Amino acid sequence: MCRCLKVSPSGYYAWVGRPPSARALDNARLLKRIREIHEDSKGIIGAPRMHEDLVHEGETASLNRIARLMANNGLYGWPRRKGRRRLGRAAQRPGM
Repeated sequence: MCRCLKVSPSGYYAWVGRPPSARALDNARLLKRIREIHEDSKGIIGAPRMHEDLVHEGETASLNRIARLMANNGLYGWPRRKGRRRLGRAAQRPGM
């Protein structure tokens, strides 16, 4: 396997035995909190509103980081409807 990946065996075993980085540990902690908020909202909250909630709690994570963590773990929100929905035909100007 090391020959296929073009890495030395000592490098591979050094990588396997290495503890998780601070960033990986912080991502795991943040993901746990994201899942809690997502379950509490019954799956409604997406990344932008999740970011607002986490910033309100005092977390310092960017919107892109939260969106990436949510997407990689299959967490999605329901989009809000924007504007009014039009029913029927398009409005015509009076007098025509």
